[in-house]
Amino acid sequence: MRIIKDVPPLFDEIDAAFNIKGQPVIPAWGDKIYAPMQQGELSRALLLHEQVHGQRQAGDVTGWWRKYIADPEFRLAEEIPAHQAELAHLLTKAKGPAMRAHCLSRVAARLAAPLYGNLITIAEAKKVLTA
Repeated sequence: MRIIKDVPPLFDEIDAAFNIKGQPVIPAWGDKIYAPMQQGELSRALLLHEQVHGQRQAGDVTGWWRKYIADPEFRLAEEIPAHQAELAHLLTKAKGPAMRAHCLSRVAARLAAPLYGNLITIAEAKKVLTA
């Protein structure tokens, strides 16, 4: 995926829904990742996360984003596989059960975060991420 140091299309709509202006958020837009505030390289785990979104947006990126903004159930259904991809990569690097548990907790907390609308609890996120 190509990294673009600018805001994505529909930025005003995305920001109105998720209050991302000035935040280090990296939205996928098809085969691009928009990272206006990113300094340095994105982690492989985050690249894999955004790649899942890019693949699922295929054919109608604008439509995908509008549905993502408007439909919390769709948003959660899209975030689960992206977070699973992120976690899978982190687990390949984790040594021992304590580090694996830490990775799961970290990714589950991100999935349960206000950014996505508090759509799931951390405990529920842990369950869906390991299902």
